[in-house]
Amino acid sequence: MAQVKEKKAQTRHDAAVASSAGDQPYAPYGWTSFLVTRETIESIVVAFVLAFLFRTFEAEAFVIPTGSMSPALLGQHKDVRCPQCGYTFRTTASTEGEDTDKLRERMSRGEDTRDAIMDLQVVGGMCPMCRYLMPMRPDLPLNVLEEVGQDKIPVQPSYPGDRILVNKYGYDFGEPERWDVVVFKFPGDGNMNFIKRLVGLPGERLRIFHGNVFTRPLEGSDSDFKIERKPPDKVTAMLQPVHDTDYEPATLYKAGWPLRWAATTPDGWKQEANADGETVKQTFSVDLAAGAPEAWLRYRHLLADEDVWHVADHMKKTGSIETLAKENNKTATELTDDLKQSAHPQLISDFNPYNARLIRMMAERDGWRLEPKLGPNVGSLGTEWVDDLAVECDANVLENRGELTLDLVRAGYHFRATFHLADGKLTLSAIDGRTGNALDFHAEGKTTLSGGKHTLRLANVDERLLVWVDGKLVDCGDTTYDSDKLFTGGRASMAPWASRDRAGDQGDLAPAGIAAREAKLEVTRLAVFRDIYYIAARMTGNIEKYGPDDHFINDYDLTLVDHDTLFRDPSTWQIFADRQHREFDVKPGQLFVMGDNSPESKDCRLWGLSQTGADVPGGPYLDRKLLIGRAICVFWPHSWGSVPGVPVLPGFPNFRDMRLVR
Repeated sequence: MAQVKEKKAQTRHDAAVASSAGDQPYAPYGWTSFLVTRETIESIVVAFVLAFLFRTFEAEAFVIPTGSMSPALLGQHKDVRCPQCGYTFRTTASTEGEDTDKLRERMSRGEDTRDAIMDLQVVGGMCPMCRYLMPMRPDLPLNVLEEVGQDKIPVQPSYPGDRILVNKYGYDFGEPERWDVVVFKFPGDGNMNFIKRLVGLPGERLRIFHGNVFTRPLEGSDSDFKIERKPPDKVTAMLQPVHDTDYEPATLYKAGWPLRWAATTPDGWKQEANADGETVKQTFSVDLAAGAPEAWLRYRHLLADEDVWHVADHMKKTGSIETLAKENNKTATELTDDLKQSAHPQLISDFNPYNARLIRMMAERDGWRLEPKLGPNVGSLGTEWVDDLAVECDANVLENRGELTLDLVRAGYHFRATFHLADGKLTLSAIDGRTGNALDFHAEGKTTLSGGKHTLRLANVDERLLVWVDGKLVDCGDTTYDSDKLFTGGRASMAPWASRDRAGDQGDLAPAGIAAREAKLEVTRLAVFRDIYYIAARMTGNIEKYGPDDHFINDYDLTLVDHDTLFRDPSTWQIFADRQHREFDVKPGQLFVMGDNSPESKDCRLWGLSQTGADVPGGPYLDRKLLIGRAICVFWPHSWGSVPGVPVLPGFPNFRDMRLVR
């Protein structure tokens, strides 16, 4: 312990010396000065824009302080590009915001808070595509420098939260609608403005179960509960990326790590992989004659951990792993075989890169890795199994013949969209992966699909199938289903499933697929997405001050299983069939709100619990009269830098991230 403390002090001493020498600013002070200047100029510009543009409307601008609505809306964060796969992602930096501002105020009064400020620095964040833990500061703790193994690490600055425009006029003439993003006065403190998504309306009993929202009338019975389905535009806006073949890192591939999409049938798809650049450029092609067997490609959720990345990085730098193998008393072949054998497919979880941050005091304590934990500001690798998924492909139809099928698995059941390439007909169907029997589900539609390039997407969200062709929703009539009626055992017993036979159906361990029958086409991109998962969370203890006596209870008890094993071992999956649910009464004059970033949102789910059992703050509901308005758009996301040609004026608009709030 004494040695750890000594290293900690030495690291901070080195950082202070670097600051005084002008090599590297201590903490984020230099950058903070720049941000303050930029923020001042931006605020003036924004004030004039609002005064002239919106003076005839009842509207108001707000700044998002936290990430409880991520990824739709961002609080203070780091906006980075993964150096391994090139994917751009955001990680929270709220600990470098309000908390450090308060510490600096104390410092200005003569208190020594430098160590506390450094404790809260975000030193790493995890890419959602390749799961590389990216270092974000050069002055890392000494105990992780060897693990990181990089000489030049640029400082990744913290950017302020999104500025949004809120319509305060509409709710004077109409009632808020479910799935609106609303701003309101926090019931526990009228001086604080919160922003959440509206999910519960007056006069209903709300149930959070399996990540979804169910409702029934207050006077109804359990049999009256029905799932609340998001409109298609909300589904599109709330989907979160899981994997995209455009961002498959060449570093892992060259080290022997398998690609996530692979053919599962012989003499079908031909896969080309070119790893000359930063990423692996993949093309999947097929040319099947009449009568040939159906050919399948399937996605496996293969996640590289820090040990795998350590081997891959070493090989990238040295060109071989001989030295690393000797250090581990193994041959190069044995080390490579170990790496390949560690590639176990997993279930898709509610991982959110915004939460997957590594702060300095965590790195000093645990090393260069993120552990699955509960609670605020500790990082998260995802704790819940998500079965509401979407799959997307960019396909080039070379001949108008045969069929192309997109497939999604939910609890071992396959939901499929089959495109008939000769006439554009679309057929939706479902089969039981356990038995191969067709389920009582069928729908049809007509598409504009013809020869040439098209982007196709199938989503199985909120017990409904949705299909898009080139960004346009295809009308297939009623595509909803009831899990209680469709699935054996009903919704309450649903759990992931996979055949124990390696040659059999891998079920939820291969949750997305694409098939061709008697077709000639090529696919240049495949992507998988997941829906928002609302956790039926509970918390005991003081909601405003987290401590060792606080307990976050998710949909199941995480203490009963080993998290590393749970998501890849079918023998442990019964725990998902026993997931808890929570119910809330939303009385007249009340609303129920939750954050899209469910693992890190203080919302109505938690307002009704405290250490003494009394309601905090008043109960698990939002009083209708506390509504301020509906969020309309992000009119000023963080800026990237100076105006072109005028370097003394910071604040060049980030047009790409200006967007409507869905």
